[in-house]
Amino acid sequence: MTDAHFCLPKARMSENGRLDCAGMSLIELLIALTISSVSISAAIHMFSGYGLRFTTQHSTMVSNQESRIALDVFASEVRLAGAGLLGGDTPFLRAEGGDIEFFANLSGSITMLTQAAVSGQQDLSVEAGTGWPKGKLVLLCTAVHCAWNRLAADGRKQQLALATPTAEQLPVRSAIFLLNRVRYYLKQQEDGRLRLMRDVDGGVSTLLADVERFQVEYLNREGRITSDTREVVRIRVTLDMGQKSLDLVRDIAIRM
Repeated sequence: MTDAHFCLPKARMSENGRLDCAGMSLIELLIALTISSVSISAAIHMFSGYGLRFTTQHSTMVSNQESRIALDVFASEVRLAGAGLLGGDTPFLRAEGGDIEFFANLSGSITMLTQAAVSGQQDLSVEAGTGWPKGKLVLLCTAVHCAWNRLAADGRKQQLALATPTAEQLPVRSAIFLLNRVRYYLKQQEDGRLRLMRDVDGGVSTLLADVERFQVEYLNREGRITSDTREVVRIRVTLDMGQKSLDLVRDIAIRM
């Protein structure tokens, strides 16, 4: 039995009347197809590997970017922790390794008294009170002293209403700061993974998921770790994302 041949399109008749064509046997065709299949399979496998590597690198890049943005948010807010406070006061309500809580004027809202306020007064005349929400904490500061209070109602164009009467006289041009209560802490999920949480005035959200470590150190003017929050002028935060092989460390100066 002879092998079957397949003629090329340019086949022609020979002198003896037989079809003269250049062809290949069925076995040769099968071998060629097998080689082609192996080559195609190897190419697909190679491109699949490249695709998986690209996806992994892209995921890591996005995660790293999210971590840096989260650290920027933390740094920008904790940097404001001392704004508006006089020497001797501390903005920190909690200063632990993985849990920090402080007051900060996140919105930058500051106004001035346009009329002096006597002791026991609750309604204050100010330069601008619009956008100051009811229940928010405020800090009333003279040149030598600051006192805490809360707003009894939403601020008006040129008036603020305090929840508690003033304990002392406040001269004209006394400053009033709108403060937020901010907290960053780790929360463990049911699967054992940690999340970095951000709480602003009771509104809690996840800042970062799958965190390996969130560590805060409190430093004094000599650069030494201190447990006295009144001495803190700088914070060092370490953020470790674990499996993503990202370890960020940043020093943050407290604005005094």
